[in-house]
Amino acid sequence: MADPFHTTPKFKMSEFNTMLQWSALAYSYATLRDIVRDHEITIPENKDNEDAVAFTQPDLIYTQHHGEEPEFKDTHMKYPVTAVAILKFIKLNRRFLKDEEGTLTFDKDGDAHLEEGGDKVLNISRRLMQVDDEFDADIVDFDDEFVEEGMKSELVYSIIANRSEKRITVVFRGSVSLKDWITDANMSKVNPEEVKAFAGESVFMHEGFCEYLLGHTSCDKGMSKYEQIVSILKQLYAYKKNGRDYSGYDLYITGHSLGGALSQVLAFILAGNLETLGLPIKKVHAITYASPMCGEINYKKAFAALEKEGKLRHIRVSNKGDVVCVGPFFNYIQTGVNLHVNGYGALQAGYNTERSFFSQLNLGAGGKHSLKSYHPHLFKDENEEIIGMSVEELYTKYAGDFICKEEGSSSKAMPVATLVAVAGISAAVLSRKS
Repeated sequence: MADPFHTTPKFKMSEFNTMLQWSALAYSYATLRDIVRDHEITIPENKDNEDAVAFTQPDLIYTQHHGEEPEFKDTHMKYPVTAVAILKFIKLNRRFLKDEEGTLTFDKDGDAHLEEGGDKVLNISRRLMQVDDEFDADIVDFDDEFVEEGMKSELVYSIIANRSEKRITVVFRGSVSLKDWITDANMSKVNPEEVKAFAGESVFMHEGFCEYLLGHTSCDKGMSKYEQIVSILKQLYAYKKNGRDYSGYDLYITGHSLGGALSQVLAFILAGNLETLGLPIKKVHAITYASPMCGEINYKKAFAALEKEGKLRHIRVSNKGDVVCVGPFFNYIQTGVNLHVNGYGALQAGYNTERSFFSQLNLGAGGKHSLKSYHPHLFKDENEEIIGMSVEELYTKYAGDFICKEEGSSSKAMPVATLVAVAGISAAVLSRKS
């Protein structure tokens, strides 16, 4: 079986490969944990489940039932998990796992002698091998606690500490549950309090995405997902145990589809509140795949203001024919440096690029949204130069004329809310003159 996520060595260390692999793993690792949660015989809820089995060392991936306090307060997981541990669990329990049309599923009556190897390697294993060979990383948290609660289901996120790359990464899973899809469809606009704090009252954003991240959850501490993530990030950056120190690590946020939208929103809000949150970083990086649009024109102006201050960077990867990237269709606008990939040639890169719904509409639009389509379109020889560039290098090349400060300028940056207001007044004046 061909590996849809195999990356050749020259692209393997790219930031884009790492972020894409973790974005893909957000789906498959959540599914693997679901299988254990639903079928492990020692979990009390499964005592009457006829399909329950005794997995070998389920604690390698599912840590919730350990009695000790978690290493990091507010994490769902009791202790970090590594790619090596996940691969070991899969090897020990291969008989119960199979791929059906690319999706990991449970097989109670699987072959007891089945081993992981050759064409029997699961897709999740292939993805883990892509991140394990070169990286020393821990999955510090994977919050899927309320993923199977019907209309009360909540978003799924992970936080990863990558010591090889000196990077902390927040990963959001894309749409899977009915609640995810309803969130996508809630296209009303809101001005969240977390945004008012730095950008004023004229910045309106996608209500579904904002409510999912900032709204009420079932957490017994009454914390939103945003508050949980911020709390864990603060603890990670302050961590000084076992010879580890994350204080100088960069912060990256990534995800696919809904996960990309949530990444945009979180990066924007964190960058706007860096001083008040007390995070020891100067910049937030977002690399998103197939992200829909998250806000209207004043959102983009506030986003650009943070880019100009050097606090925010967003590389937005879109695929030719993927209509999700150009929605919602009413008064929404995209952000960041866009890498627009395709199946026939080199990618197109630019800042402030907009594409219409009709330019992306095609008969195979559904398949163009999958990460399986993004991967081969992004990692090919024609794109080697651009993929080899860092986020900052891409901003210098493609956004420099828009956001770089004037050389020799000693004036302090104007507050984001003021910049948005000034931009709005200027547009109104130009409109009257025309």
